[in-house]
Amino acid sequence: MKGMTAIQCKNRKTFAGSVTKYIDAEWKLQEAYYKAQGCKVVEVDSVAWGGCECEHCESLEHKFEELIEEIKG
Repeated sequence: MKGMTAIQCKNRKTFAGSVTKYIDAEWKLQEAYYKAQGCKVVEVDSVAWGGCECEHCESLEHKFEELIEEIKG
């Protein structure tokens, strides 16, 4: 059984993750936000975090927190 849902860029670099049993509405919005930018949502056993300077990561809009604040406001 996989234990974590992760978001990866096209080059398989993980930059966000959530323990599968704790996924909530905000996480679902984050998944959709990054999937719209070409990222993948995958189920994994463990996550290797780390910075990525690939072309895809550099092009991503990392403004999810601003979006959430607008929704809450």
